[in-house]
Amino acid sequence: MSIVKYGEWEIDVDIEKTKQFYKNLKIDNKSQAYRNFAKYCDILTDEEKEFFNSFAINPLMCKVEEVGMSKKHMPCGGHYYVFGKYISTPKEILFSVEELVENDFVDDRPDTRVYAGIFEFDFQNPENEFYEIPDDIPDGCICINFWCEEMPWLLDEKCELESIYPPKFWEIRRRFKSWKENRQLHREYMNSLKQDIVSSFKNSDICFEKMSEKDVREYKKQWLSVFAPKDANMRELNNLCVSSSHKYKSFLWHIFSFEFVEANTEKQAQILFDKKLKDNAVIIFNADDLGYRIHNLSNLNSDFLNSCYDVTVTAYDFLWTYSKTHEEYIGPYFYER
Repeated sequence: MSIVKYGEWEIDVDIEKTKQFYKNLKIDNKSQAYRNFAKYCDILTDEEKEFFNSFAINPLMCKVEEVGMSKKHMPCGGHYYVFGKYISTPKEILFSVEELVENDFVDDRPDTRVYAGIFEFDFQNPENEFYEIPDDIPDGCICINFWCEEMPWLLDEKCELESIYPPKFWEIRRRFKSWKENRQLHREYMNSLKQDIVSSFKNSDICFEKMSEKDVREYKKQWLSVFAPKDANMRELNNLCVSSSHKYKSFLWHIFSFEFVEANTEKQAQILFDKKLKDNAVIIFNADDLGYRIHNLSNLNSDFLNSCYDVTVTAYDFLWTYSKTHEEYIGPYFYER
């Protein structure tokens, strides 16, 4: 083990376990953004090398995300995993949405990121209210996100990824800043939504277990495979119900509104749903990858769901499903296999 300190961050790092992790890790290294990033890793500065070495990180082992080419730069980011634990961390200072609006959407809190060369490292602390940690993080790891706004273009080939903005560095900065601000607002909204949901469950004596975002996405695919007709165009159904589409935002209940499956609707759907013995079920909030496995839910009826924006409740064994839509004149739908 090794103690690493950067600013207010102090981490106890398992060097050998982290080295072994990166030795066994395999990633897709075919994209232009990754190949350009890998070329830069061949010429890291001493400061950048020191950061990676202190955590036993192999900088080449990451998925690279980009926002397009601007002049001679290819801004990109990603994340690394390190086996270890936090000893001390900076104190999290929270903003309410109202305070952020009053401050003209300017986040002037102390910057807790670590800077090394062109890298901005953002340590993700699960003890904080807001953090970004992928669902597939191995047990016993901490997550370090990074961003390189001034990543140079080093490949001999022409870049195929062009920014939608004019090639000016401040446009990229503005785009990234706006993206971060919107993401922060969405986090606060999601946190408020989760608190309301948990409070409602507890007030109604409903036992629940939160699903991970990955589990929710997999569950939606399973839901569609179960309820889709055998002769259905699955590509079309997938666009309408699960994945993004150019024409429609995806919702599970599109399988009913687009008449792939004939279901009971309106008042009849509510009556049939309320009659079900709902000992165990799954509730999915369609607008986000948010879901709960719920037990002892006799109090979860159509009136309870009327306060929800857009949800689908389904029996554990997929024998029935009920969708309350966000549209005033569409649904709700109840379907029993």
